[in-house]
Amino acid sequence: MNVEKIILKPKKTKGSGKLRVCGYARVSTEADEQKTSFDEQVMHYSRTIEANPEWEYAGVYADYGITGTSADKRPEFQRMIKDCEEGRINLILTKSISRFARNTLECLTYVRKLNDMGVHIIFESNHIDTRTAFSEMLLTVLAAFAQEESRSISENTIWGIRKRFEEGVTRWCRLYGYEKNENGEYQIVPEEAAVVQKIFWLYEHGLSAREICAYLGEKGIASPQGKPKWSTSAVGHLLANERYAGDILLQKTFVENHITHKPVRNDSTEVPSFYIENHHTPIITRRQFERCRKIAEMRMSHGEKMGKRTCNQYPAAEKLRCPYCGSVLYQRSIPSLPHHAAGWCCEKGGDACRGFIMRSALMEEALLEAYRRLDPEKVEGKAGSPRFGKAAALTLEIKKEYPEMASVEYWWVDDLIDHIEFGAHSRTELEIRRLAALGEDAADDRTMKVFWKCGLITTVHSGVVTGKDHPASIAEVHWRGVERELMKQEGETA
Repeated sequence: MNVEKIILKPKKTKGSGKLRVCGYARVSTEADEQKTSFDEQVMHYSRTIEANPEWEYAGVYADYGITGTSADKRPEFQRMIKDCEEGRINLILTKSISRFARNTLECLTYVRKLNDMGVHIIFESNHIDTRTAFSEMLLTVLAAFAQEESRSISENTIWGIRKRFEEGVTRWCRLYGYEKNENGEYQIVPEEAAVVQKIFWLYEHGLSAREICAYLGEKGIASPQGKPKWSTSAVGHLLANERYAGDILLQKTFVENHITHKPVRNDSTEVPSFYIENHHTPIITRRQFERCRKIAEMRMSHGEKMGKRTCNQYPAAEKLRCPYCGSVLYQRSIPSLPHHAAGWCCEKGGDACRGFIMRSALMEEALLEAYRRLDPEKVEGKAGSPRFGKAAALTLEIKKEYPEMASVEYWWVDDLIDHIEFGAHSRTELEIRRLAALGEDAADDRTMKVFWKCGLITTVHSGVVTGKDHPASIAEVHWRGVERELMKQEGETA
């Protein structure tokens, strides 16, 4: 095949009569050898351009330590294109197609765009000058090779990272509360670690992320970035980071592909993840970390929306049982109650009877009363029990520090309570008054029993006095309203 190469001279700029020529250089990592290559590229273009008497030096645009698969992520490249659009450049010198772009489509798009402006490119290593007639065909083939090379390098890099993860080899990541010691290991920073411990303690004791941010601001504690105020997202990420418990979860995210380099959260279905326990010295206990994770989970909205309101399972999730069918009660907003008050509702599962809803406020008042009645002497009597001894010791420790609780919080409910049962609440107001007149105990039916982990049981009044608070009545009105809403929706759909 006889192909004659023709090189056209680019148009000269007005004014000096010389071509305005620039160089473009890029290396994708910050390794020492890459730094040397980067410096050499910059020096080479400066010397080459200034040595040509027909050229006017228009500068060298250089992206250092930045991937080449996306031009949008290269600020110097974008600045060069802008200068071309403004007529400051006529010719670009670059080492190779892979330095210019590794995305075939993007490479050709920019080459054509520049050609339309009268700006040409010389790819030195590939011996391509975009002023020639056959350059685009050759450029297409070589750019495709460059893109494939990028894919291969990306896959090899990912494979190497995953192999290291499989072997438990991790990479250091900056983390508030830790610093890297001379061996590259996690070393606790005492001042920061104290803040981390306080954040977990506050969250565990009922404060929200927003309230914790306010507390830290009042105490003048700077954020990990040195800012005077913490963001709720910063507190949330801290509470969700397993590294504070001494563990590491590897491969939390993976790169979608070598073109976009977009990170995707890993659910372990496509790419394996690796959890390493006891990797470094913890700042908090693993139990405390898991408890805070559970609290965050409970505070998320649960169940179907009723109007515009939802409710969460904090602080007594899975502790309450329906007296009619034994199903676990779930907390939700009850539209039929004043101000959409919350109630613990029998509704989930095939065995749920849907006949019982206990107002959350009454349950919490009764639970605080049960805690007040918990007798330390009786708890101490369980201290020698092989089954309840450990729980009894913890109960005594908490009871000594907190003789009474001001509010119901998950931390002590989780530590102290096994489960809670309600009386059947089956008697009507008339029956209760009749039994009371006869001198009989009419209140047994309206009880709440707290089964403590130390082996004791405390029975208190549930707080249900009037008919409007009766669990069966609330349930009847609630589910009647739900059925009406469903019928209304079906009618609108029809």
